[in-house]
Amino acid sequence: MSNQPFLAPDGTHGDSHVVSRRKRLFMIIIGSMIASFGLDMFLVPNGFIAGGLTGISALAYQVTGLQTGMFLFLFNLPLVIFLFLQANRDLALRAAAGLTVFSICSLLLHPLPPLIEGGAAAAGLGGIFLGLGIGIGIKHGAVLDMLLHMPKIPPPIMAIINSMRLSGAGIVINVLILSLAGLLLGLEQAMYSAIACLMALEAARLTTSGYSLKREVTIHSSHTQEIRNCMEMLLGRKPLPLHMTEGVDIHPDQQHDQLLYQIHLMELTRLKSLVRTIDPEASISVSPYRRK
Repeated sequence: MSNQPFLAPDGTHGDSHVVSRRKRLFMIIIGSMIASFGLDMFLVPNGFIAGGLTGISALAYQVTGLQTGMFLFLFNLPLVIFLFLQANRDLALRAAAGLTVFSICSLLLHPLPPLIEGGAAAAGLGGIFLGLGIGIGIKHGAVLDMLLHMPKIPPPIMAIINSMRLSGAGIVINVLILSLAGLLLGLEQAMYSAIACLMALEAARLTTSGYSLKREVTIHSSHTQEIRNCMEMLLGRKPLPLHMTEGVDIHPDQQHDQLLYQIHLMELTRLKSLVRTIDPEASISVSPYRRK
């Protein structure tokens, strides 16, 4: 029998592939819970609308009295069906999981009173939690609201939204939703709804921006061995292979004068201090961490 490790269809090791899928699913569930918390503990009880299908669901609740979670599930269900029809089973399962948790949590939180009664604070916090949750879902491959237009949606999902001709229509629909909220709920509610919508969009944008607290630090010094020993002893860091530096050709004669580290942003000041102590003339360059 072969001792070769099992490889998943995407070329990764089977165990790590399963762990990665479980992690994505876990984060999608967390994002769905956060989104429903913002929606049903701040926005819906105060009559605020946040755009997208989430806003349409909240508006339908205001008109019919039926719980928002029911409309969330019904209005987003076409996306899940579309994914299954496109034979994209993995994305469909993630979308179904996120939608189900989002809807169930909304149903469970609906009877509870709002944490903040009315005003810009409720609209802002509700929008932030809603956008944060939706952004977490999108970042891990699940769309909790296919009409809430946001940048940096993963290409496979963006391709699906484009094929459904929803990306451009989303902006127009959001404007119409807020306008309809003004007609049905009043100008003040529409104003707070606009705040909630803007905060949700911004929170989602920041969540999906991929900002990392990791940094790559390149050190040029004539005392690389001393710096290497100090870094390993005091920070527990070993240098990365120099061939991992992206877009930079390193001459073999220069490799002994250069070190590459991946560190946390909070360690940066200490690293610089240690390097300067050993070699005040050392060159230190810092760049965002670009690899997964």
